[in-house]
Amino acid sequence: MKLEAEAIAPSNIAIVKYWGKRDKELNLPLNSSLSVSLDSLWVRSKVTFDESLDRDEVLINGKRLDEREVNEYAGRVLRRFRELYGKSIFARIESTTNFPSSAGLASSAAGIAALTFASNSALGLGLSNRELSKIARIGSGSACRSMFGGFVKWNKGDLDSGEDSFCEEIFPPNHWPELVDIIAIFGEEKKKVSSRSGMENTTATSSLMKCRLEFVKETFEEVVNAIRTRNASKFFELTMRHSNSMHAVILDSWPPMNYLNEKSFRVMEWIAEFGKAGYTFDAGPNPHIFVLEKDMDEVMKFLKELGSVKILVNRVGKGPYLV
Repeated sequence: MKLEAEAIAPSNIAIVKYWGKRDKELNLPLNSSLSVSLDSLWVRSKVTFDESLDRDEVLINGKRLDEREVNEYAGRVLRRFRELYGKSIFARIESTTNFPSSAGLASSAAGIAALTFASNSALGLGLSNRELSKIARIGSGSACRSMFGGFVKWNKGDLDSGEDSFCEEIFPPNHWPELVDIIAIFGEEKKKVSSRSGMENTTATSSLMKCRLEFVKETFEEVVNAIRTRNASKFFELTMRHSNSMHAVILDSWPPMNYLNEKSFRVMEWIAEFGKAGYTFDAGPNPHIFVLEKDMDEVMKFLKELGSVKILVNRVGKGPYLV
């Protein structure tokens, strides 16, 4: 017997960042976060549950993952689906990305979200996206945010079980049509330190983490209100401050880490001087630059002069869907 489905899920970029866990097995975060789902960065995953398989198999862009890599991400999700289905049936996952993986562009988030969405369909479980976000979270924390489109809030929750740590769409994809996200690709090489390892190091060693969590708590509703009212200048300011806050605790970790490079810092300087855009970086050197459509040409000109390898332009996108 074979049960299969195929889904596409978006990458997302966090405005209020997730960096640090209170439970690493369930990927329960230390703070709530807020992200934007993107329309032109996605992962397409075909999931086939097959009774003839004796283990899970995962291929990403044609490359087969080893057993450790499977167990670290996809395996966590598949084990949960087997529990819900009530039968030990293994799966073969074939995923393709249209952007670099392991370069700080949330490829694992999109991949796990696509896997989760497709698995729910293949097994006929009929779970809501809110419930699916809890399952995706187990595979990769930020994956739960890719279970929705538009502007997405991940509630950190307080329960040890993680039942109240889920995502919800707070504004739809068409809420702010003038908003553009420009990504400059400065490096496509794999990160020296994975996000998962980096978070563990920061949580255990950064003396600034307490200050960061207080900053997130104090400013979260300000970020939501800036989006609600489409207040561009406030949104850009808070986007940059939250990015800086995350990278400050990363650098404060011991041993110290740094995901940014020389071009990353040049972007930070120029955008601050430009005054009509806002940068944010996940765990990688490649900036997401939010700007209104009317001002995007100046940003594009700067990035081309700076010498980025590739420039990707995104709008706010929709959530996962079956293909």
